[in-house]
Amino acid sequence: MTANRLCLLVAGWIVLTAMGAFWQLFVKHQGGFWQVWVFAVSLALALTGLNLFLLRILSPGRSLRIMLSVVLVVTALDSWFMDSFGVAIDVDMLRNAIETDVAEASDLIGLPMFWRLLWQAGLPIAFIWWVRLPPSGWLRSARDYTLGALAGLALLFGAALPVYSSYASYFRNNELARYLIAPANLVTASLSLAHKAVQARKPFVKVGEDAHRITVPGRKPLLTVFVIGETARAANFSLGGYERNTNPLLTQRDVFYFKSVRSCGTSTAVSVPCMFSVLPRDEFNLSEARRRDSVLDILQRAGMAVTWVENQVSCKGVCDRVPMHMGRDYHPESCEDGECLDDTLLVALADLLPKTTMDAAIFLHTMGSHGPTYHSRVTPDREVFKPICPTQRIETCTDAQIINSYDNSIVYTDYILDSLIGQLTAQQDRLDAVLVYVSDHGESLGEGGLYLHGQPYLFAPDVQKQVPMLFWFSTDAPARLGLDTNCLRERLQDPISHDHVAHTLMGLNDVQTAVYRPQFDLLKGCRAEAGS
Repeated sequence: MTANRLCLLVAGWIVLTAMGAFWQLFVKHQGGFWQVWVFAVSLALALTGLNLFLLRILSPGRSLRIMLSVVLVVTALDSWFMDSFGVAIDVDMLRNAIETDVAEASDLIGLPMFWRLLWQAGLPIAFIWWVRLPPSGWLRSARDYTLGALAGLALLFGAALPVYSSYASYFRNNELARYLIAPANLVTASLSLAHKAVQARKPFVKVGEDAHRITVPGRKPLLTVFVIGETARAANFSLGGYERNTNPLLTQRDVFYFKSVRSCGTSTAVSVPCMFSVLPRDEFNLSEARRRDSVLDILQRAGMAVTWVENQVSCKGVCDRVPMHMGRDYHPESCEDGECLDDTLLVALADLLPKTTMDAAIFLHTMGSHGPTYHSRVTPDREVFKPICPTQRIETCTDAQIINSYDNSIVYTDYILDSLIGQLTAQQDRLDAVLVYVSDHGESLGEGGLYLHGQPYLFAPDVQKQVPMLFWFSTDAPARLGLDTNCLRERLQDPISHDHVAHTLMGLNDVQTAVYRPQFDLLKGCRAEAGS
């Protein structure tokens, strides 16, 4: 028996015995055809590879037996807790466990827990200490350690990549699943908790403390409605040249569509904090973003009324210090299983507009084209491209069905934006309005065998990084802003990025601050100086 073989056996034992909650969730959400069994076998092998990698990383040299024993005990407790109480292990659950006092912990201790420890951890631990391992020097131990970790990664990716689309659709639609993978859930939760503890000790960085605005008395309130798109890729916007008419309504509006816009990330968690940071992508640090003001804070500090309406899971920390509302509270009829159609945002804006009596910025975070359930992002009357892919298991659909479903979600976004513009148009007599729309990132729809998004930025295809962006101005807004619209139209072909968002918002609203960088203001050069 070698150290690597021992780790492989333990890894397989964990997948077989300690992941009951994970497999129950898997069975609940999968059908019964043969592809499911292929996926299940792939998952079992991939998770074994993942555990082999973790066990090797955590068990160097002579600490092998001790560390494997500790991991088995902790994993047995992890799985017992999930199976017994139906909970998932994330950073918050781990924090609760650490902060539990003796009285609370004693309520959990009993024969069922000891029985689980006895058979799930005790039996393999006895084997670990009974089996004979060949003696080895430090050089051979280091070699075996490295080869074992690499073998784990090879098994993980070798089993997963051939059915990548199944992984993409399953874990995208069942986020809970990754919190049921023992002991990886404990490892990631521990690292996250440690990171949060370190970050909590760092001082909060206030940005643009000198922010102020130049205003002219007697003017109508200026309202900026900023719509954050989700998973909309520029390649499928007919405003940008796509052969299908996915923007039938916006085409009839006088919008300014930028045709070469690059996101600063390939996931919402990166792109949203990045686009609202005053730092360009090459200076942005995601780990510090939650401890630093965003442009929303600067606009609010300068005297504007700032509101965020959320139709996703969260604003990723961007709206933590401004008023925030959930879209579902405005129109729960559009919601199912915790997800809402974007028409909730139409109801939200209709409610907020009459209350807007001063210069303001309203941010609307859409559900957009979030996949893989593109079909659930649109109402039946907007399904103009058929046949669609009516399931979360996109690997069971043809490429044509997937693209049809995705394009329908873009058609629905077109409807939402047109309706928002309609609401603002109806308020032109008392408000000067600007609507800005930009997506957080793009999406892969099968090109090169890739689906969804979130690929490492350096290697991600352009369809995940090229995003749509447009402006719309109410009738009097250009004159109010001193904006030469002909000048702006001449710039629609220029390459731009999310780096321009924060500074364009500051320039648009005449916010004066030392952190404003005019080279990132899209309207700079097409506007008269503020106050003129």
